[in-house]
Amino acid sequence: MVTDNKYTVATGVIHIHTLDSDGTKTHDEVAAIGNELGLDFLLFSDHMTLQSFDEGKEGYYDDILVLIGYEHNDLDDCNHYLIFDLDKVLPAASSPADYVRIAAERGALGIMAHPDEIRGRDARFRSYPWTAWDVTGFNGLEIWNQMSEWTELLKFFNQIMMVFSPRKCLRSPTRRILRKWDELSAQGRVAGIGSVDAHGFLYRAGPLRLTIFPYKVQFKSIRTHLLLDRPLSKDLPEAKKQVYRAIRDCRAFVSNYRWGEAENFHFEIAGSSDTAISGDQITLGGTTEARITAPLKGRIRLIGNGLVVAEQTGREFSHRLTEPGVYRAEVYRGKKGWIFSNHIRVNEA
Repeated sequence: MVTDNKYTVATGVIHIHTLDSDGTKTHDEVAAIGNELGLDFLLFSDHMTLQSFDEGKEGYYDDILVLIGYEHNDLDDCNHYLIFDLDKVLPAASSPADYVRIAAERGALGIMAHPDEIRGRDARFRSYPWTAWDVTGFNGLEIWNQMSEWTELLKFFNQIMMVFSPRKCLRSPTRRILRKWDELSAQGRVAGIGSVDAHGFLYRAGPLRLTIFPYKVQFKSIRTHLLLDRPLSKDLPEAKKQVYRAIRDCRAFVSNYRWGEAENFHFEIAGSSDTAISGDQITLGGTTEARITAPLKGRIRLIGNGLVVAEQTGREFSHRLTEPGVYRAEVYRGKKGWIFSNHIRVNEA
């Protein structure tokens, strides 16, 4: 965790599978990897099971917080939904409208999983898209899913490179999903998170047999950083509240660790008398200014209401705002996406 005089940044990995469903390691083994890498939290979400939650496997494993939810899907194996802070798996026959609604009614945290897959249901690695866009009541969506993007980009001609350099091949969240996220966020808070969808799958291509996504490799890719008002508590119930509240409140940013450590990234909008960070709102005034600081030199973009408002290359960026709306920050290194903040809402005076 990194703490300054404004907030504490807790860094973790979301969307992890274990031997409880179709992963290849136990919670203990995965937590040991997270500890080795210095992560603060891991969010597990095996398919349609809370077995390890029932067995009391949530908690601290040395220095890392392990929280357990599950991944729900509809009968067509679409509309995958990560559900946390719920003690029972919902009925398998539930429609997306049902499991999103029921989860919300029970106070659970719900996140659309890999919603941007377009490669087709009959592809070599079939897609699992989100199609129920008329559903309401969700808390967030995965704007960047490591396994999903890798599979979307995989082609016959590039598979050797993709297999041996899975992190290097990652590009960025797509314009499609960022545009959708901006549209949703204009209507209300919708958290954007980054996920890895870790399984530790064995990849086969002719005689080649290789685990291309060891958990340790994936944990060095897409990470979610939470902005907390104080360091993570060592008390499990309180720490859970801190993590889930930060996601619900959109106090987060997403990074690809492959292009650099991002914990010292800052995005704020400052007015004459107050300052807002991701998840906050502020009233537009004559001195309202967006400020972005990147840990390393990159191409910094300010996005307002889904459009590029301003951009420049460097580490420091500021821009005076003249229009209300929802604003977020992006940082690229070369042509690769690196950091993506959640939104700040600027209200009309």
